[in-house]
Parts: sequence; structure tokens; C-alpha cells
Amino acid sequence: MDVIVAGTLLHAGDGIRVSGQLTDTSAGTLLWSCTTQVSVGDLFQAQDELVHRIVDSLSLPLTSRERRMLRTDVPASKRAYEDFLRGNQLSLDAKQWSVARDLYERCVEDDPRYAPAWARLGRIRHVMAKYLETGKPEELDRAETAFRRALELNPDLTIAHKLYAQFEVDLGRAHDAMVRLMSRARCADPELFAGLVSTCRYCGLLEASLAADAQARRLESRIRTSVPHTWFLQRDHERVAGAKLHENPYIVALSLGALGREQEAISGLRELEKTTSTRMRDFMVAARTLLEGDRAQSVAAVDRIVAPDFRDPEGLFYLTRHLSHLEQVKPALELFERVVEGSFICFPGMAHDPWLDPLRRKPAFMKSLRQAESRHREAAAAFAKLQGEQVLGVARTA
Repeated sequence: MDVIVAGTLLHAGDGIRVSGQLTDTSAGTLLWSCTTQVSVGDLFQAQDELVHRIVDSLSLPLTSRERRMLRTDVPASKRAYEDFLRGNQLSLDAKQWSVARDLYERCVEDDPRYAPAWARLGRIRHVMAKYLETGKPEELDRAETAFRRALELNPDLTIAHKLYAQFEVDLGRAHDAMVRLMSRARCADPELFAGLVSTCRYCGLLEASLAADAQARRLESRIRTSVPHTWFLQRDHERVAGAKLHENPYIVALSLGALGREQEAISGLRELEKTTSTRMRDFMVAARTLLEGDRAQSVAAVDRIVAPDFRDPEGLFYLTRHLSHLEQVKPALELFERVVEGSFICFPGMAHDPWLDPLRRKPAFMKSLRQAESRHREAAAAFAKLQGEQVLGVARTA
């Protein structure tokens, strides 16, 4: 039996009309339909009942975990849900991050048991601490508290696992984050696979990162992942250059430059700089001035980014190779130590990167590189123990 489930929500007077139907397309028959009108305040209960009626009609053999998931993450009030949705929308605009944070905070005050709001609150606190010059390091502790609360309320909430993993890699816990996500990968959720794109890359598992992206897109074709960074570390500049400049300005600009399209990158970055107020602007300036041949300004932009409280090991790796390429050997070596200490251990991306060649004769570099290789191998062993290649469908290379 092939079935199609359809549902609609329509405003009707002072309420909302909720409709659902189940159709057997192989036989061309309508199996079940239902229409009810409810007030806005009863909307979530009506949706919940609709889902359960569809599941019961199909006689699906749900596990206890799946039945528990059907009963979780329903907001307690209309206002809480409105604040959550508005926060999601405003979180896409860096100029509105503080407003989004306040909305998420009000949401969890209204409904302390709404796990998705806790996860999003953790994320907004994370990015504000990371990218805003006014960001405070203590916000990272508050972010982790929010993530842990989300997972305490719903241990199966995949968006919380994904966002928490993004937080963990910045704090030097990429190995742990990769293992935690891989242990849940059999649930086949696109957000979880999206989280594995970055955690596998941090551990140097580049083919696994690509496979995780493919799995995420198989389940949700429009999902955004960090796969352009995986391509960049593989020096696949053609693919990186096809990504959107405003989403990954630093790496896309450098890939355009590697393909001889410097002027395209420079003009695009100049436009983006006009509207960017976060630390990402200095990444743009560093890339643009490098492409323009202004070594002094490029180094100055890097210096503004790499303050001791800036936690982004992958970003610091990019700036290590940036400084090395500009023959700033001493600061590049110091930065590379921070990269490996921060658990960015993408040894395959480090071993043959030509921009790192000025550092390769330095004992300090080779010491850190060996540490990265050792930890990369440990992560690869953990990945193999979890049958990662089979779970993700990693393509074997000769």
C-alpha cells in the first residue's frame, strides 16, 4: 500500500480549521479524513491528535522511543510559540541577535519545558559570544547550560544535538561530539547528519564529512551544511567557488582567487563589508587585502581576530595558513599550536597544504603536526568502532 498524508491549517472566523486525510494511492481510495475547528489556544492539541489518528490508521509498529517523541516538544502557550518563531527568524540577522536572544529567553520563561527553545537559546548565546566584539566569554557557560537543559528535557532532540556539537567543536571537544552524533546516526535525521559534516571534518575524516552531507541532503534536499569547508580543506576550489559568497565569504573568496577570479572576489567582499558588523568582517578584510596584495592590512585584520578569547579552531587554522602564506612565520607557529590544542585535528588538510610550506622545517610546527596526526588516528579508530563507514555510506578511495 502506497499512502499520502495531507494536512492543512486555515483561518476560519475566530479560530483555525485543521484538516487531515490519508489516501491509498495504489488503490485510489480515501482511507481516512477529518476536519475540525479549534481556537488558536487549542491548535497544538488538535495537531497532536491529528498525528496520533494518522499513526493509528496506518497501524504503524512504533517503538517506545518513537511514541515518546510524538508526545514531546509541544509549546505550552501561543505566546511562547510566537516568541520562538520570531526568535528563529531574527536569529538570521546579526543585527537582531540580541532581540532574538531576548525572545528565546521569554519563551523559556513562559514554558521552561520547551526543549527546542532551550536549544536555540544556547545557539544564539554561542554565536553572540563568538562573533560580536561585545560578546562576553561567560556567555559560553550560559550557552552550555541551555544546551544541556534542552537535552535533559528531550534526549532525542536532534537539532539540540547538532547545535551543541557546533558549540563543542569550538571548545575543543570535536572528538566527543563526533562520537555522540555517530552513536545516534542510525536514526537517519538530516539535522544530525548536518552536525556530523563539521564534527567529522574537525577530526580529519573528510570522506565521512562528505558522506554525512550526502545523507543529510538525501533526507532534506534544501538543508544547509558546512560542506564547503570540507571541499576547501580538500582544495577543491571549483566546488567552493560555486558556493554563495555571503554564506562563506572567507573560503569562497580565497577559492575564487585560486582560480584566477580575484576581481570577482574583491568586489563581492567590498559589498559585504559594507553591511557586516561582526568579527566576520575582519575575515573578509583579511581575504580581500590578501588578494589585493596589501600584506600589512591583511596581517592587521588577522591580528584583530585572533584575540585569546576567540574560540574557533577551524577559523584559527585558516588564519594560520593565511599568515604562513604571508611569511609571518612566528605568529603562524603560535597560532598553529592553538589550533591543535583546540582539537582541530584535520591532519589530511594540514599534511600537504602548500600555504603551510614556510612552516614545515620548523620543529614547533612538526611537533604540533604529529600531535594532530596522533589525535586524528584516535578519532578514526573511534569512528571505525562505531561502524561509521557503513552507517554513513563512506565511499572508499583507492
